[in-house]
Amino acid sequence: MFQRFRNTVIQFMWGRNGTDPLNRFLFWAYFAIWVISLFFRNWLWGWLFALLLWAILGWLVFRTLSRNIPARQAENRWYLHQVTRLKDIRRYRYRRCPACKGMLRLPIKRGRRTVTCHRCRHQFKAFFL
Repeated sequence: MFQRFRNTVIQFMWGRNGTDPLNRFLFWAYFAIWVISLFFRNWLWGWLFALLLWAILGWLVFRTLSRNIPARQAENRWYLHQVTRLKDIRRYRYRRCPACKGMLRLPIKRGRRTVTCHRCRHQFKAFFL
């Protein structure tokens, strides 16, 4: 009986996005906001938290059941890029090249220095605190 249910779920999810790191983040954000909402029982905050929780849950279910896999992969790539930038914040700074608008990851060296874009070889000055 369990095998038949499992096969039905597998067949239903075939060709759908399923879970990825962004979905896991949305689940944990949903759980954290739900726990925080337990401390705010006033009617205004209750409605705001309920609305936020329903929005996150809707987005989570939509992403999981979506058949537009390239769009969901692009969202996940954007999320993973932001996570990487947050992890690198102590060692690197991100700056845009004024000529080609490419994003450069530069090691932190305090003060003003000249930077060369690896794409277009344009040189510009960057300031780091």
